[in-house]
Amino acid sequence: MRRLNSLPAIIALILSHHVIAGSPAAPFFTEEDIFGELPMVSSASRMDQSINHVPASITIIDREMIDASGAITWVDVFRLVPGFQAYFINGNRYGISYHGFGQEFPNHLEVTVDGRSIYEPAYSGIEWGSLGITLDEVDHIEVVRGSNSPSQGSNAFMGAINIVTLKPQQESGLHQRFTVGDRQTREGHVRYSAHHQKLDYRVSVNYIHNDGFPSVKSGENPGPLDDGKESLGFNFRGMYTPDIANTFDFQAGFNHNNMGWGDVDHPDEYSKTEFKSQYQSLKWNLDINATDTLQLHYYHNKLEGKNFINQGLLSELLTEEIGFPIGPDDVKPFLQANIDPGLDIEDQPFITGFQNTESERHDLELEHHLQLTNNLRATWGAGIRYDRVEGETIFGHDDDETLTSRRLFGHLEWRPFRRWTLNAGLMIEDNSLVDTIASGRIGVNYHLNDNHTIRLGYAQGKRSPTLTEAKEFIADIIDDQLLVAAIRRSDPDLDEERLKSLELGYVALFPKQGLTFDVRLFREEVRDAFDVYQQLADIGLPSFDPEDHFSVRNNIAEWDMTGAELQLRYQPSNKTLVTAHYGYRDVDGSFIKRFEPELRVGDLGNRGPSHTAGLLLNQKFTPRWSAGLNLYHISDADWRDGNEVNQFVRVDAQLGFNFAVASSRGNISLIGQNLGENYMEHGENNIFDTRVYLRLTLDLP
Repeated sequence: MRRLNSLPAIIALILSHHVIAGSPAAPFFTEEDIFGELPMVSSASRMDQSINHVPASITIIDREMIDASGAITWVDVFRLVPGFQAYFINGNRYGISYHGFGQEFPNHLEVTVDGRSIYEPAYSGIEWGSLGITLDEVDHIEVVRGSNSPSQGSNAFMGAINIVTLKPQQESGLHQRFTVGDRQTREGHVRYSAHHQKLDYRVSVNYIHNDGFPSVKSGENPGPLDDGKESLGFNFRGMYTPDIANTFDFQAGFNHNNMGWGDVDHPDEYSKTEFKSQYQSLKWNLDINATDTLQLHYYHNKLEGKNFINQGLLSELLTEEIGFPIGPDDVKPFLQANIDPGLDIEDQPFITGFQNTESERHDLELEHHLQLTNNLRATWGAGIRYDRVEGETIFGHDDDETLTSRRLFGHLEWRPFRRWTLNAGLMIEDNSLVDTIASGRIGVNYHLNDNHTIRLGYAQGKRSPTLTEAKEFIADIIDDQLLVAAIRRSDPDLDEERLKSLELGYVALFPKQGLTFDVRLFREEVRDAFDVYQQLADIGLPSFDPEDHFSVRNNIAEWDMTGAELQLRYQPSNKTLVTAHYGYRDVDGSFIKRFEPELRVGDLGNRGPSHTAGLLLNQKFTPRWSAGLNLYHISDADWRDGNEVNQFVRVDAQLGFNFAVASSRGNISLIGQNLGENYMEHGENNIFDTRVYLRLTLDLP
């Protein structure tokens, strides 16, 4: 076992010692906590804290912001967050990351829904198309900007998103929302909430259809992009409260999603992909006393994917490749004569794609919140996780790959004096892929007064590879005899990724003016990060192309990133909402492209935008009429898994009308996206044109 960096744990023990020894302290709950209107968050330290006491930078996207933005997709939502990169891989596949470089599957951001991780081990990222819930079910979203591994583990390496859905108690009756518009968009969401004695429950059904991006009009392969989507989802949530101390929260859902899958640079290679996903979650909360609580949470996720691409018969492909006819009976002698005499391959269909893939996760976690003294409280817990992934095209065999991971965590919040809040957190993780790893964070908040806080934070994060990252082997091989195409594999000695992060923050609150202002200055040092280099595909089999290369995943990238982020929210009344954000980053980093025959190194400096910015304006003119404007800017970026895109400014707008009929209430909104010039999203064939949508919301008692 490696020696753990125990700085956060040591500091936590010192803090505990001083408290027990009787150091001067302010009351734990202040008038601000009881009567103030500060937003409360829990993602950073697993305990409810106001935003001026948390040890990290937080962005809160509430229901009002989502509605005011006119968001249609998750990409639209996370463009409201400073430092985030949110883009379309194709019409319905999203890349969402914090301080990322444009990967197809960003792997450094943890995403949870009501505490249930949706990080997908088969793809080492988030499959947003199979999320199951819609934007209309969201109550609010907490975004931790900066490593949250001390709280949520490896996959929160750079940051974390916690999507909090509406509780059944928050509404009653029938809620309906329908959206129609360009790209043949048709979306429907219907949910029913009711209450029966000690049970509150909600049932919802979701439907989404669209045609993705417009057809490609130029280039080598013009024509339609087959990147549309059709999905149907069902969700249930029930909350049972048998007495004042106990609450049981059960959630379950199923989603069937058909969508286009392919490389945006090759529109002719798109194919339909079928995903079936399901989840079950059971959470028990026990209020031990007025301050201490216990939570036990079990959840299960399952994802099945099918993607079969029939490239045609080998005889047809060989005929096209070499330029003269190869009949069905000629395939075997041709391969024996030109590649290897030992080959025994008859004419057959050549099937590619990821074919049948299945992943499953079981997770059980215990979490205990307790107040130790008037000015010290803590959260500790432990969890165990079992991942199973099956996919011959992922691992090169059809057997299951499994991984059991264990974790132990603890957090302390200490308020020794009225002006000081100190936080410490530690997460220890263990699995068979890497040695025991630890991630820690310390934060010191100095309150200039009740409304102005300076925060200094330091974090060390470590990230274990997922099953796929550690054991991936993707290649097109015929009958286990002939290597047709080498794609990607993992180095057997893949180790964990490492991060050191230092940040200085300032939070300013002006309650009378309805203004909140937050600034973050940061420096992040990432070492041993995963990237791929090119290596000759020598796997002991005859090869159709002897010069073919694997993309080999290994710990070959590192970077230093410095920058600044700011966010502002101005809401002087319930009629006006203004939010603004800006992010700047400077990257000094590199990755290895290949080792042989000569060392070649790539630059990470321009693999993402240096500047991002956004402005959201929404005004309610009368009880019936409202209007909004949403602007988003991104500077030039040469995306790591995409193309080089130019900077653009996107302008969205919406006009809303509220109405009431008897006891029913509703809203009609006209939403326009990208009201300016067309621009390119991540890939040169992803042309985002002007789009117009009409949305109807209707609530029946």
